[in-house]
Order: sequence, then structure tokens, then C-alpha cells
Amino acid sequence: MSKIYSNIKERILLFAEKQEDSKQVFFTKVGLKYSNFTGKSKESDLTSKAVAEILLTYKEINPNWLLMGKGEMLLTNSNQQLPTEPTGDLEKDLVSKFANISPRDIAFYAHLKLDTMMEEPVFKALIENLATKRALELLKEK
Repeated sequence: MSKIYSNIKERILLFAEKQEDSKQVFFTKVGLKYSNFTGKSKESDLTSKAVAEILLTYKEINPNWLLMGKGEMLLTNSNQQLPTEPTGDLEKDLVSKFANISPRDIAFYAHLKLDTMMEEPVFKALIENLATKRALELLKEK
């Protein structure tokens, strides 16, 4: 039975170990400090900006796995659509990256981290975009 990584920082550490020669290389690439992932610091919240940077730097990571611990660590043709090249527009790139995560899972994660997430314009835009999309779907159904 495989170990369940319930904390997003634990999942990031696992990904870093598997993707780079050293964790230090990973943390340098994404602009984070390894010290924030050790000891008591491992239990502190991670900013949505940090999550966005990881998702945009490592296109192969499954955002559903990273955020919720669900599914496989890496995207493949069989488990999800592989991401397209970044456009340079952070908001559009994130909306595209999260397109394969169910709105229910995003809503659950957002509920858990609402205060921190809504301070970040990118995640606020993402949530508003998904809410608008769902509202339009509901209108079409009527």
C-alpha cells in the first residue's frame, strides 16, 4: 500500500525528489526556499503564487494530484490532457492548466484555503472564470 501524502508540501517534496538531481535545484527553479518545507514550517500554508509557479514551471505535474492528492503525480495522455505551451498570460495559463480538475474539487480546495486564495488575483480570476463557465452551462440547460 502506498503512502498517502495529505499535505501539499509533502507532495511538493515528493515531486521535487523525483524530478530533479536535488531538492535545491527544484526550489531554485520555482523561487521557493527549502527551509519552508522542513520542520514546523512544513505545516504552514503555501501561497497560491507558489503553487502557480510550480504548475507553470513543471508542466507535467498533475494539478489535481498536487492540490488534492488525487490521481497520478504526472500527467499522461491516458489520465488527463497534456498541457499546452504557456502563452505568457499567467491567468490564461492557469485556467488552461486547471481545466481538467472538477469544479467540485476546486471548490473544496478553495473552501479550505479561501482566505489565502482570494488574496491572489490569479486564483480569484480562476475561480470567477469557473463560476461563470458553470453559470453559463446551467443557463444552457434551461
